[in-house]
Amino acid sequence: MTGNKTGHQFEYRMRKIISIITAVNIMICLTGCGYENVQKADAEKCIRIPVLMYHGLTEYEELRNQYMIHPSLFEDDLRYLMKQGYTTIFVSEIVDFFENGKKLPEKPVILTFDDGYLNNYTYAFPLLKKYRCKAVISPIGISADEAQDEKYRSPKWSQCKWEELKEMSSSGLVQIENHTFSLHKNTDTVHGAAKKRNESDEEYEKRLKEDLTEANNRICKATGRKPCTFVYPFGAKSESTEKIVRSLGFKAILDCESKMNVISSKEDLFHIHRFLRPDRLSAQDFMRSVEL
Repeated sequence: MTGNKTGHQFEYRMRKIISIITAVNIMICLTGCGYENVQKADAEKCIRIPVLMYHGLTEYEELRNQYMIHPSLFEDDLRYLMKQGYTTIFVSEIVDFFENGKKLPEKPVILTFDDGYLNNYTYAFPLLKKYRCKAVISPIGISADEAQDEKYRSPKWSQCKWEELKEMSSSGLVQIENHTFSLHKNTDTVHGAAKKRNESDEEYEKRLKEDLTEANNRICKATGRKPCTFVYPFGAKSESTEKIVRSLGFKAILDCESKMNVISSKEDLFHIHRFLRPDRLSAQDFMRSVEL
């Protein structure tokens, strides 16, 4: 009897050890794909996708900084990505992947341009056409309005006007997304889309909804497409910002955190991180710094 009991105990312990080892192996596999919550894991929908953030391209030496880089660097980036087998996609394609099962390329990457500078049209757009690459451009709505007036037209600092945004959108290589209509400010009272000091929740919600709706309407009128993505100006937000943005029907939000994205569900689309592309750094060194 003692021998049988000992045998049963040994068999029970071995089964328990095997179960623990199996669970650990599963955890390791899923963690390698980027999951933190194993219960929600779905290995087939685990997407590792880098998102690169640009602003402007300029040949003027005195204007080059962390937000304005030489056009040759952007072209070098495109060449590097193509050589490494990456395929540029839109944010909307990730949305389609989760909502409609649309297939994504093996190595996707997203290129984004904030603020809608005229040089996106004069420098970036020709390069996108040359290499057949896609990019997301998020203009400041009120600046696109002002650009209609010739006194606001300068190759050094002007923004795109709506006709130029429409042309790029019509090419199929550019999608125009929402970067607010007139909230792209950083003052003592306004910091992007964040809540103002002493502003009530109701006042903030009304102000943000009105601004984003105005930007959506202008973009839709110019391009025939309603934006699906909101881009935080300066990365600024408040506790209720995301909820308000979601209520307007947006499917994704881009922030300014320098992190790699591992997207496993539609929820992750509201926290898409981006690597800022600095000036005076080779394409190879920049891509290696973001682990591409």
